[in-house]
Amino acid sequence: MGRIFFQNKKDDAFRAASSYRQGRFKKYIACLLFLVLAVLAAWFIRLIGSKQVITEFSSEYVALAELPSQLSFTYYGEKEWEEKLKEFLHEKSLDGKLTYGKLKLVLEQLSVLEYVTYEEKLFWKAVPRNCWNQIYGQILDLLDTAEKVSVVGLVFLDEDGGGHVPQKCLTQKGYFQVADGVNYFHHYDMYQVYIVDDRIIGVIDKSEEKLTLENAFVHRAQAGEAEILYENQKISLDIAGLDEKITDTICDIQWEGGKVTGIYKKEEKITGTVLSFDEQQIEISGYGILEYSGKLKVYKTYGTVEELDESKLVIGNLKADFVVAKKQVCGVILQEPATIENIRVLLLNAENGTHHDNPILTTDTEGTVSVGDKEQAIEPGQPIKAADLLKDNVDYVKIELNGKAGRIYFADENGAQTSLGYRGAIEIRKYTEGYGVVNELPLEQYLYGVVPSEMPATYERDALCTQAICARSYACIHLMRGDYAAFGAHVDDSTSYQVYNKQAENEKTNLAVDDTVGEVIKYQGEIAEAYYFSTSCGFSGDMAAWNEEPKESQGYLRGISLLADGSEPDISDEDKFAEFIKDQDVAAYDSDSTYFRWTANLSFKEKADAVNNAISVRFEANAKNVQINKADGTEGTAADLASFGAPEKVTVEERCTGGAVKQLNIAYEKGNVTLFSEYNVRTVLGAAATNVTGKDGEPVDMALLPSAYCSVTPTEEGFVVYGGGYGHGIGMSQNGANGMAKAGMNYVEILTTFYSDIDIENIYNEEK
Repeated sequence: MGRIFFQNKKDDAFRAASSYRQGRFKKYIACLLFLVLAVLAAWFIRLIGSKQVITEFSSEYVALAELPSQLSFTYYGEKEWEEKLKEFLHEKSLDGKLTYGKLKLVLEQLSVLEYVTYEEKLFWKAVPRNCWNQIYGQILDLLDTAEKVSVVGLVFLDEDGGGHVPQKCLTQKGYFQVADGVNYFHHYDMYQVYIVDDRIIGVIDKSEEKLTLENAFVHRAQAGEAEILYENQKISLDIAGLDEKITDTICDIQWEGGKVTGIYKKEEKITGTVLSFDEQQIEISGYGILEYSGKLKVYKTYGTVEELDESKLVIGNLKADFVVAKKQVCGVILQEPATIENIRVLLLNAENGTHHDNPILTTDTEGTVSVGDKEQAIEPGQPIKAADLLKDNVDYVKIELNGKAGRIYFADENGAQTSLGYRGAIEIRKYTEGYGVVNELPLEQYLYGVVPSEMPATYERDALCTQAICARSYACIHLMRGDYAAFGAHVDDSTSYQVYNKQAENEKTNLAVDDTVGEVIKYQGEIAEAYYFSTSCGFSGDMAAWNEEPKESQGYLRGISLLADGSEPDISDEDKFAEFIKDQDVAAYDSDSTYFRWTANLSFKEKADAVNNAISVRFEANAKNVQINKADGTEGTAADLASFGAPEKVTVEERCTGGAVKQLNIAYEKGNVTLFSEYNVRTVLGAAATNVTGKDGEPVDMALLPSAYCSVTPTEEGFVVYGGGYGHGIGMSQNGANGMAKAGMNYVEILTTFYSDIDIENIYNEEK
């Protein structure tokens, strides 16, 4: 039986209202859930830091922007790091904090992840600064093998116009630029910072200790203000509250909380002459050897007040004030320029080494030997044995003659002379490696021994005068340098400087020195380094032959034609240069020399080991000028040469002014070598040369090719080199000068031909 149900309208309305309320609630819940998810997503993104922008560095956390500068000492430079961070961190910019996840990627990029220890946190957490400092220290230990990065205290901020981020800061090691991205500085706080080269690349932490700037030069300090000089930077300081009144002396300056809290004057001074110095100690006449207090600071007060590098100290010819504290030298104050009087020459041993095993000397006249603070007379012919005198803590002796006419000689056990005689005095010092022997004598007397050793006495008078002036100019420059400061010398007696006392003095060469006494070459008011060489090919060159960009101060060195008629042949391509260099009949000022034209046969097969060894030696000496490439085009090393096979082709890639080979390529079966600079070309091709034959037809065995003014031609047996000239080819040709003198030119005309825009001036300021 069926049933009939009647629908209640009230119930229908209730059900409809209920359904409506449920729909609204669901929508509300959905919106709320969406809002919560959006907030959580935003919070998560913020934590990850992928889109986070921070305008200032925090002392607590490390910013990504710091890393390019801090890691620029590694395989990648700063710009490369910026790109790498964007690449593997998926960053559109470097804004944001360094997180543990990003840190892991950085360490992987450096290949040090497995070697660095730290407490790992969730990948999205920011790395605290103290944690990064610990990690960075480990990275330095692993990768900073060249010790490029160092730690220094920052003592003074130099702000930009905005007053926030300093552009440069004064540290305990001088002024440093602040690298991009490093802006964690707050004025009047002291810091420990990382430095590379001339940049501050990161901040380690605030320093709670007092920081001291040691051995600064205080030019003036009074009335609450001080003017100081440090690392050649002139700095004005606020010293409010300090009553110091100081003028032109060396002080320690103390900072605390960004303010100067003390200036401590070092008043003890001694006066003397520098006899020798190295990185740890200095020898002063009358006071012996003293150690440094920190880095030796040198301040020049005459003319423009400035700080000088210690290499500017002049051995033997410089009287100075030395500031001393606790028997240590804090700095040197130069109140007048060095005088040019004596030169000190390190006499090398038979193998051109700096130390002698047991030198024995003698004299041809009476004299004295000073041993420590004692003197003893010596007789002519008496053997003076260093080993007998330098013992019992005595490490220095000096031999002096009673008159100017006598000479000092190297000798055998019996006192028989084994060398040419030396003017002046001889000093012998004992070192761990042996004995150093130094000859001190007046500059002009030194030239008596140089001119005949560098130029034949048979040359024309004006040619000899040019040699005297060039040699004097060269010597004066090296008098002002500290090349051999550790030995108390300026130069040695070899071709590394100027050959000295290898040929006997000669009346003609001595007269050339006397006729030009005091005369030097000057360029733009400064003494010029007057390079010279033996023989030209008809041209001279410039500094490009050494693969160097000529400096403005070297503008006097230029390549010129040395043809007798003043013409300049066309050597614009390889064929034309080959035609010129093969011509035996070229009329030049050097034509009389047998080395004006020469040939050499090259055998790379017979001398493969010698060639590879020569390349290796030059590569080790200066890799910039020797490029080794494997067959696949990748960069190689000297160790790869053995697998290259035999050379198949020799190609001149580039020449400098006058035609000297500046760049030479040697193509092997499985690689190639590119040589830069005339010396490398001469060395390597010289190692392959079986003989060298000059114009006179006589073969000569030579370790170097005579010059790099040459052309290489292949033959069935190997290669033949056609060349001209002898020496590096820069500056004055000695044979060319003689040819000019024969043609009637005087020494001033000759010198102004070889060296452009020069003046001949007298260093003694005397009218001749």
